[in-house]
Amino acid sequence: MTSALLVIVAIAYLAGAFLVVTALAKVLGAWATSWRTRRHPEPVDAGLQHQAAAAMAAVAALVNVTPPATDVVAYLGAPTGDDARPVGDGGLAVTRFRAGRPTVVFAQAALTGLSPAAVQSLAAHELAHVIRRERSSAAARYGWLVGYLALVLAGAALTVAALVAAPRLAGPALLATMSAAVAFLALQVAFDRREEIAADRFAVDLTRDLEAAAELMRFYETYVAKPLPAGALARVWAQLELRWFATHPDPRARLAAMRRHLVDEPSD
Repeated sequence: MTSALLVIVAIAYLAGAFLVVTALAKVLGAWATSWRTRRHPEPVDAGLQHQAAAAMAAVAALVNVTPPATDVVAYLGAPTGDDARPVGDGGLAVTRFRAGRPTVVFAQAALTGLSPAAVQSLAAHELAHVIRRERSSAAARYGWLVGYLALVLAGAALTVAALVAAPRLAGPALLATMSAAVAFLALQVAFDRREEIAADRFAVDLTRDLEAAAELMRFYETYVAKPLPAGALARVWAQLELRWFATHPDPRARLAAMRRHLVDEPSD
């Protein structure tokens, strides 16, 4: 019985450590992606720059706010390397907040591959992030990070204290810390997904154009979302990543949520 219990505990430790490392890698990878546009300094046609600025100005005028600055880059993140998928792994657009000034950065493929209406839908989605950020406090934006660091430090201190005072409790303390860290990151991913859905609803409320939103989601699913691998084990792992670590919901789920929102809550 003791040996079996030790095996179970060891497996739990390894699984917990693996999940923590994977979750941290995903978070750090998403953070790094937002900075990788600087690696692609290829000049972008001035017409695309004007198109991006015009789309943002059009949606900002609908809510009577000052449009954020815009920029266009060849790729957001690293190029996929696939000629059939002329995008980067950073997606179609991202909103950056540097020195208190928001800038919406569009990928070139979004402006060349989407209709003007779909580009406006994308711009409206990013404008939602800008508005929600401006209306939130610094405590709300960074509270999760402070909480996560406090949790990890408290768990490390508890584990060290257990090693000194009661070595038998060090294992359970470490397991509890890892479990809490994974749960905390899962909550953050859930919050990110909620923010994406909220931005989608804002966009479809603003444009009232579900067809443009559908075009945008189809484009995202075809050119940005990673296809599932062929192997059974790799496919299961990819689905696990999408289920637990992806900050953006599935495009079809996003479109369904927008459709329900537009039908159930029509504007006055």
